Amino acid sequence: MLKNLSLKKAGLLLNMSATAVLKYEKGNIIPTSQKLIQFANAYSVRVVDLLKTHKSPKMQFNAFRKKQRLKGQNLELLKDIIQNKVSDYLEVIELNEIKSDNINILKYLCNNSVDAESAATKFRSDYKLSINQPISNLIDVLENLGIIIIQIDDTEQKFSDFDGLSEIVNGIPVIVILRYDDGDRQRFTIAHELGHLVLDIRNTNLDTERMCNKFAGALLMPKDAVINEFGEARHSISFYELKAFKMEYKVSMAAIVSRLKELNIISEPLFRKINISFSSMGMKKREPDTIALEESYQFNRLVHKLEVDNIISLNKACELLGLSVDEYNTEDNNYRY
Repeated sequence: MLKNLSLKKAGLLLNMSATAVLKYEKGNIIPTSQKLIQFANAYSVRVVDLLKTHKSPKMQFNAFRKKQRLKGQNLELLKDIIQNKVSDYLEVIELNEIKSDNINILKYLCNNSVDAESAATKFRSDYKLSINQPISNLIDVLENLGIIIIQIDDTEQKFSDFDGLSEIVNGIPVIVILRYDDGDRQRFTIAHELGHLVLDIRNTNLDTERMCNKFAGALLMPKDAVINEFGEARHSISFYELKAFKMEYKVSMAAIVSRLKELNIISEPLFRKINISFSSMGMKKREPDTIALEESYQFNRLVHKLEVDNIISLNKACELLGLSVDEYNTEDNNYRY
């Protein structure tokens, strides 16, 4: 499925019938070592990738956000990939003896957009984040709170209609997003998914996605900071001001303009005028001055720690990291003090 192969095309690669491929997939035929190598070569993967097993965690996928176009095999494949990655992460956490009892993510009652704004302010306050400064690295902040951040690679563009996932799995909060190519979108999506984890929305008539967007905007662009930068009311704004704020707070200019409108710093006509200008400049698809992506090092660091402490084998470490032994044994990875 990842290689966009039908059973017939897979059979041609493997020099066997489509029926035989299906029997191997279903486990009706057990492959020999030579057949395993043949499968691995045909699919451009390692034999260990075919042998790898997972203790699938029980996931609900209730807060799984996607567009309607994502369905069928691609949807099931994405869910399977997510479960496998979450399973690996939970195994590494368990081996490192990290207890979910020590992870306490606060919840904030949300009945309206004012509550969503207030929740973002309280979150910053509760976790000692300044309400007047940008969050320099959102992934670091959330991982330090015990939240798992997983980014899914989508080189084949199969999952572009996936927006994000947030869920408590085995007592541990999990956020899953695609691996984006721009940091501003990445950060906003993570902040949105955090909203799903921390907002206690009991009113079923409330637009949950809108509340999470409100929370994300308020978290990344605190009201006091925005007013301090732009003032309480503006009749005109320069492109440079928006660009400068983008680079400092690591959010898109589109999100900044929406936040200015939300806080009534700019009027509806000015909001529309700016957006029309953005569209004419092609900025709805791609903004200038790309924000660098935030990277998560926690999973890899925990795996290396387990291998160095001889809790897991070198082969197991390579399996978890998706590396060959040669790739793992580079100077950076293998140097010991």
